[in-house]
Amino acid sequence: MKKLREILFKIARVNLVFLAFMSLYRALFFLYYKKGMDLTGMGYDIFKAFYMGFRFDLSVIAGINAPPALVFIVLFLIGKSSLFLKFFDLLKFYYTAFIGFLAVLFCIDFNFYAYFADHLNILIYGFIEDDTLALLKTFYQNYHIFLIALGLIAAFVLIFFISHKLLKLKNDNLALPKIKIRIIISVIIPFILFIAIRGTFNWNSIGQYSDISSNTFINKTAINCIFTLQRAIEHKSNERQDIDYIEQTGYQDNIRQAFADFLGRDISEIPQDEPEKALIARTAKNAQIESIKPNVILILMESFGGDIVKYNSANFNILGALKEHFDQDFVFYNFTSEGTVTIQAIEATFLNILLRPDSPIYVSQSKYLYNKYPFAAVAPYKQNDYEAIFIYGDNTSWRNSGEFALNSGFDSALSAANEKEGSPRGAWGIYDEYLFDLVFETLEKGGQRKFLHIMTTTNHPPYTLPSNYKILPLNIPEELKDKISDLSDAQKRFAAIQYANEMLGRFISKIKNSKYGANTIIAVTGDHSFNSYQIDAFFNRIKVPLYLYIPKALQTKSIDTAVFGSHLDIMPTLYNLSLSNTQYMSQGTDLLSVSSAGGNAAFYKNYIISGDSIVEDDIFNNMKSFYTWGKNSNFEFSDETDNHKKLLKKFLSTIAVSDYLLKNTGAKKGISK
Repeated sequence: MKKLREILFKIARVNLVFLAFMSLYRALFFLYYKKGMDLTGMGYDIFKAFYMGFRFDLSVIAGINAPPALVFIVLFLIGKSSLFLKFFDLLKFYYTAFIGFLAVLFCIDFNFYAYFADHLNILIYGFIEDDTLALLKTFYQNYHIFLIALGLIAAFVLIFFISHKLLKLKNDNLALPKIKIRIIISVIIPFILFIAIRGTFNWNSIGQYSDISSNTFINKTAINCIFTLQRAIEHKSNERQDIDYIEQTGYQDNIRQAFADFLGRDISEIPQDEPEKALIARTAKNAQIESIKPNVILILMESFGGDIVKYNSANFNILGALKEHFDQDFVFYNFTSEGTVTIQAIEATFLNILLRPDSPIYVSQSKYLYNKYPFAAVAPYKQNDYEAIFIYGDNTSWRNSGEFALNSGFDSALSAANEKEGSPRGAWGIYDEYLFDLVFETLEKGGQRKFLHIMTTTNHPPYTLPSNYKILPLNIPEELKDKISDLSDAQKRFAAIQYANEMLGRFISKIKNSKYGANTIIAVTGDHSFNSYQIDAFFNRIKVPLYLYIPKALQTKSIDTAVFGSHLDIMPTLYNLSLSNTQYMSQGTDLLSVSSAGGNAAFYKNYIISGDSIVEDDIFNNMKSFYTWGKNSNFEFSDETDNHKKLLKKFLSTIAVSDYLLKNTGAKKGISK
């Protein structure tokens, strides 16, 4: 047993040395790239970056140790001490290979950051996809390749020397413990490695939590490039599945016709070389807007479904404090999200174009993340000197949402879990009341007028609430009980959505009763719907409400809240409410300019839904279905009509235009540039 303890101690010691070298690399990275930055007052954030970085490094080291640990356990349980010792002797070669490979990656990463101000990401594939020989020639001319190569060779030699020295045994006598002890040890070791690889006991693994500061560079100091390289490989794998939607929708080699069909114009009106210019619109000159200079707050509420609202009552108080504002202000109920995943809602409202149905990739996790698009949602606000801030209830490293925000033109991306550190939190971030406190604090910081884009997280499984929250009456009505299969689970879900609505309502009241009530526009919708019970009508299952608070001085015309719309229409509506004489580019419609419910359509995955007709088109299998409205919001099958044909053309052309915009516009980054 004494010999076994010696072996385990030596393995732990050599790995601690490697961890120390990784921390040293992080320190060199920080000192080299922080030049010219003002990090005054960020000492605690810097400490957190190095602590978080150590956890990332530990996760990588644990991953490297996983394969030998498996062999270790097999030989250990077999009980052959001679085989066990031979395996142990080979570890120095294993560590030399893998830790040396890490050193190579760190070297590449260090130089990659100098070029892209980022750790290894999907742009690394440009080395293969661009003119590789030309790139190698460029690097040869700009970097001391031979010195770098010699340095890496020296690193391999040093790693072997350290491994050999620290893993050397005094003698080869090993008596293995009894089988019961061996079994216990064989369970403990994988458990320790599993926790180390995850880096946390929390709901999500450490890979979801690389952001610990509002300073981007400090966050990048924390992350280990192995994690960003892993994401790059995943994103590239997804990218290979990307679809040519222009071809699928029948506009191959005829994209100008897609723009013409989408806009309802003659093809001669579509520019030959840059058809996207046909999408340019301008808000009206408005003296009130110019005088008020309104702030704009867009809130995406987690699972903010529309159908549940109809059951609200004093005994089933699902709306809480939000009911007062639903009664006072404007709520569009014929409104849908475009997808069923949170990141899709963020994508739709960041990019201001249609989500491509059934796309296997998310923009935030693809090469498109690095493009600067002219139709990005914040662009018109930046033209008008707004400060644009994205605030996420948890950590903005989730699905690259923070980086997505910054590349989309936001000035900053705030992880609420870090900004309000110490606030009570659930599995997916701080509770909504503390998130809204941060939003109000951000508004109060003064300076420029603000565009704030918020994503809440509380109303998400496993549906935990702060201990001090007193649930309002939630006696499920009998008509709703009949539609619920698991009442206990539904009660948790209803409590969570009530809490989210209550906190949202309190926040809106706080805004209205403050100095911001007269100069702040608030838009609220759901990232996707909320279904904890059987809903008969398909449309009622997919819709999310769009709530608008508009200061009275800006309410210049009557508003028809019966119009149909989806996430695509949020930004053009806000532009026309808040910006005077400003140019913008969007695929959506200003909902306040639509005169009737039949004047616009909602997009949801493979559906386009208008006030008189509905079309479902699976463009990959060439399967189309046509519907009209029946009783209680049901879709009823129908023969194809002229209205269906118009709607189908709108659907296909919108998808084709969206695909073109995503893939062919914007300032692109590339290694060869």
